[in-house]
Amino acid sequence: MEIEMEIDNRLPTGEWNGFYLERHQEKRGWMHLYLSFANGQIQGEGTDYVGPWVASGNYDLDSGICQWVKKYIGKHHVVYAGQVTENGIQGQWEISFIRGPFHIWPKGLSQLTELYLRTELTEPAPSILLQPVTEMPFS
Repeated sequence: MEIEMEIDNRLPTGEWNGFYLERHQEKRGWMHLYLSFANGQIQGEGTDYVGPWVASGNYDLDSGICQWVKKYIGKHHVVYAGQVTENGIQGQWEISFIRGPFHIWPKGLSQLTELYLRTELTEPAPSILLQPVTEMPFS
């Protein structure tokens, strides 16, 4: 099968930024990601405060739903499920019965990085993040 990089401009292959929220952490868990999107498949790697990780999953352009598993090197894994929007991918992460929201975006959307670096913004802005996912779409 020939690999065809995704041409939808909402899912550019390359550097992404973002964060996740955890109840037990006061601050955002910032992530730096490198993601590739091709033939409905997501592959990637990145790092955050827990450590380095690799990711693999899938996406569907018709529904805008995507999912992937982030596997920390030598540690646990986290399931991500979200919706593709003009502002990146927004949704929910889950480890067993623990879950929370996340938002990632292509590095080119630097205005989102600037927005979320504001210390007074403690929750995701409702105008940016979708309503929280109540069920994981690919569970």
